[in-house]
Amino acid sequence: MNIANKVLISFCMLLLILILSACKQTKQTDENIIIENEPSQNEKQNISYTFKNPNTGQEFNIIHAYMLYEKYFETKKDNPNESPHQLYKQVVIEPIYDACFKDAEYDKFSVFEWTPSENDFNHIKEKIESLEIDHMNKLFEESLVKSSDMLSSDKKTTVCVFPENKRFPSDMITLGTGKITVFLSELNNFFKSSEFDNYTKSGISHEYHHSVWTEMHYSEDYFFTVLDNLIMEGQAVMFETLMYPDTNSVEVVLDESFNQEHWRQIETYLESSGTNEFILGGTKGLPDYYGYSEGYKMIRSYLNLHPNLTVEEWTSKSPKEIFEEGNYLANYQ
Repeated sequence: MNIANKVLISFCMLLLILILSACKQTKQTDENIIIENEPSQNEKQNISYTFKNPNTGQEFNIIHAYMLYEKYFETKKDNPNESPHQLYKQVVIEPIYDACFKDAEYDKFSVFEWTPSENDFNHIKEKIESLEIDHMNKLFEESLVKSSDMLSSDKKTTVCVFPENKRFPSDMITLGTGKITVFLSELNNFFKSSEFDNYTKSGISHEYHHSVWTEMHYSEDYFFTVLDNLIMEGQAVMFETLMYPDTNSVEVVLDESFNQEHWRQIETYLESSGTNEFILGGTKGLPDYYGYSEGYKMIRSYLNLHPNLTVEEWTSKSPKEIFEEGNYLANYQ
């Protein structure tokens, strides 16, 4: 073998070693990111608060997901070339995915949409620092135990707490059976006054009812109609009113009247595909939160004719049964 060939072979071998070394280094860097951002056992305990209903044994878990955001911003700063969406998914979503999102019936969005921007950091940090976590846990626990005493479930219920998310019209949503999400908004005073305490407890009871309703009624081929949505929200409003008679959700002002003009706006759509347009109101001449009031009155009409039913019994009824057997149309004749 001549010198030229030996030099060429040596160069190729050196190049191969450098390439393999670079690949190995890249792999190690990726692994380091994952290891550094995987919550320790202590962190998992800090972001999670678990308890049981002492009367039924039903399990509950509060996940303080917002506590992972500071680590996300630190990781993003240390890895400026990484995709923010990927880092957010890795640092915030993956550690809590099973508890907060897995198998949720209504989880049809991309977690990438929740990725905060750099400008959100100080805002989120200030709100988190204003929280009284023990007090928050106490409010959630009181409402969930009280609600499950009235309407029990065999399913574990998890409440996942995130920073404010402007993509959602509500501070609380139910993603499916046992999956409740709370978005922290207006937190300079949140959890620091009796008004917000009551709002929180009644709101959690509202969402808990949605969770159990989903457990009872939902299937993959379920077709949500406008009537379904009205009844589902009406039952949840009735439930939170039973739990906290003096303070149901402060955002919803119930309209007790039977307005013929408003009813004509939705009557022909009852069997159509469900839409928030009628539930949230505020358009086409409908008052804000029209569907909540109308749904609540549908449940009330039904219970007036069936006063001896338990909460579990009327929750298990189909929306069509409640509407027809409650003779609701008589209110508009």
